[in-house]
Amino acid sequence: MNTLKNQQMLLILTLAFVLRLTVFLLFRPWDIQVQTDSVLVDDATGYHRLANCLVDHFSFCGDTFRTPGYPFFMAIFYALFGAKPWLVLFAQIFADLVSVFFVFRIGEMVFSRRVAIIAAIFFAIDPNSIFTSASLLSDSLFVTFLLASLNFYLRGLKQGEGRGFLIAGVLLALAALVRPIAQYYFLILLFFTLPWPTRNLKTRLKWGLVFALAFTVTVSPWLYRNYSLYDKVKLSSVQGEVLLFWQVAYTRGWETNQSREAIAAEFKSQARALGYSEDGNPFANEVIEQQLAVQYIKSHPLIFASRWISGMINTCANLGTYDFAQKLGLTHNLIPTDAFVNASKLELVSIFFRLKSLPEIALGLIVLALLLTNYLTFLLGSCLLIKRQQWSIFALFVVSIMYFIFTGGQMGLARYKLPIEPFYLLIGAYFIDHLLNHRTSRSQTKQMKYQTQ
Repeated sequence: MNTLKNQQMLLILTLAFVLRLTVFLLFRPWDIQVQTDSVLVDDATGYHRLANCLVDHFSFCGDTFRTPGYPFFMAIFYALFGAKPWLVLFAQIFADLVSVFFVFRIGEMVFSRRVAIIAAIFFAIDPNSIFTSASLLSDSLFVTFLLASLNFYLRGLKQGEGRGFLIAGVLLALAALVRPIAQYYFLILLFFTLPWPTRNLKTRLKWGLVFALAFTVTVSPWLYRNYSLYDKVKLSSVQGEVLLFWQVAYTRGWETNQSREAIAAEFKSQARALGYSEDGNPFANEVIEQQLAVQYIKSHPLIFASRWISGMINTCANLGTYDFAQKLGLTHNLIPTDAFVNASKLELVSIFFRLKSLPEIALGLIVLALLLTNYLTFLLGSCLLIKRQQWSIFALFVVSIMYFIFTGGQMGLARYKLPIEPFYLLIGAYFIDHLLNHRTSRSQTKQMKYQTQ
């Protein structure tokens, strides 16, 4: 059985590797023109700059917007082979394989081996996972650490191993150093440790303490760095800037029919009047940004909430065809972000078929069919878990999904749903396994009746 299981896992990992390597080769990120036009763009330029800072000066160049995890990952390859982003993208293929492996391990632990196989296959062929790994962004590495942490966390709960909680805390801290949003997910896992139906409360409290200490100790050097430089015990100053200049700016833009850039410039002017300075303490700037953002949200709570919910829906529905077509070398057209955020759902459908190229539309329909399959099986699997009263794992997975969708906000990028995919794929695989068992049972019953007759 172990040999068979290893062979099945090897086949799934081989499938995942071939698909990701194919995209990598078609994308040709080592080409200088491709690197300029498609690799070192948007957020990737910031990560590239910080990786070079680490290699050249062994410093983070005073940056507080980013956490050091992903730039440090890049810097390892830059230090060994030179500043070649395509080598980082190649390494991310293997990070993605680790994610596939942990999807399998989690599924096998909480459900069954067949559920694990089904979920791992769906994650291996998932377009969003495949194409995000070919982007110079932190998402793929973040999900790797997130799933590794969740694996050891669930192992600790299931087997009563304190070591599992220790490793889980360290890995989740590393995830937070890649993307700081994991610092709040830490609180969710810590909360679920207490009511989990295993062992006694005293033991669970001890586990929670081990988990909390491991997490805190691992992130503390970066917290100390920010405190020593900027007198603030915080992982990053990203929250205030994103909240005001992106999330609130999009809401205000939708309300006034202005571009996000124009609204952001208006907010920047208001922030300067309150003491904001590009050369000042970034955490002091963040306080001002949050103050302006909260002031607007309090004045327009329903509008802001409706746009936030709309963004969550957009994240789940985003097909990501522009990025997919770009990396495959197909004709691709970009829907402006402002239109994606501000347009109604029917308008978005109209814009998609009007602006997108035929290859993108065909690719989008394939991705849509896969997404609908995943979402439908997730809903049916959720009903099955509720029916069978498997409340703990259902609650943990659904709360995790809601958390990562909620924190994505209004921008609705396809890659923002990458952290939730393992959760809904595992629940969907649970339903598919149930369906297969039901059909097998019916087939065996019919065969027995036939033999009896």
